[in-house]
Amino acid sequence: MPPQERALILMQQGKLREALDFYDQALRTNPGNSGILNAKAATLISLGRSGEALEPARKAASVNPGSVDSWINLGVALDNLDRLHDASEALERAVEISPYNAYARALLGIVYQKMDMGDRAEAQNRKLQEIVFPHGYAGFYFATAAFLLGLLLGGIRAVAAGKPPAITISSQLILLVFFCVICKLYWRSLRVWQQVNRNIIVNPHATSTGRKEPVSRGMHLVMIAMILVFGAGILMGNNVWIWLH
Repeated sequence: MPPQERALILMQQGKLREALDFYDQALRTNPGNSGILNAKAATLISLGRSGEALEPARKAASVNPGSVDSWINLGVALDNLDRLHDASEALERAVEISPYNAYARALLGIVYQKMDMGDRAEAQNRKLQEIVFPHGYAGFYFATAAFLLGLLLGGIRAVAAGKPPAITISSQLILLVFFCVICKLYWRSLRVWQQVNRNIIVNPHATSTGRKEPVSRGMHLVMIAMILVFGAGILMGNNVWIWLH
């Protein structure tokens, strides 16, 4: 197993010091790999060694200046060292690369707050709210949309008898597509919210090995609830049509 993969497994097990040894081993054979450099920087930050994290973070950013995670890790390390001006520049670069990265904007807003730049911090918070979506009401909005689509689908199914199949089937398929779109949007909203509230630095090397970021069990339960609401709407739509006739 390559040393960087061994390091990733150790990181996931919380064995940060052991993981760091394997990242160093990987860098001896591949010193210019931005993913490994960035992962080493993230590990050092997690160990509270932000001063040591500056060198690999800077090198990762110079090798791959388009990597938002490199600039985020550099900004976090500088922030931990109370180098707020430099931290803000690094995080501004991250936001410039990925304007919809909620995590970068949240960190930048915190740094601006520490620098007593209230106007800039407030501007970042407003942008952050636009990105994240009003999460407190998101479930209600998406569930309502799913229920209404279910009602329409149930009504179409109830009147399908005697109607041209091409019309009824296509109508049902369109509603199913809309429901899938709603589920996808809600899933993305939940993922963004999860990202904003995470308390660790993402290990960028995890994506380079084809491993996906873990998804909380709660997100799966929410999506199951969405499907149940949609199903309830279908049943209600069918029953309403029968009751009206």
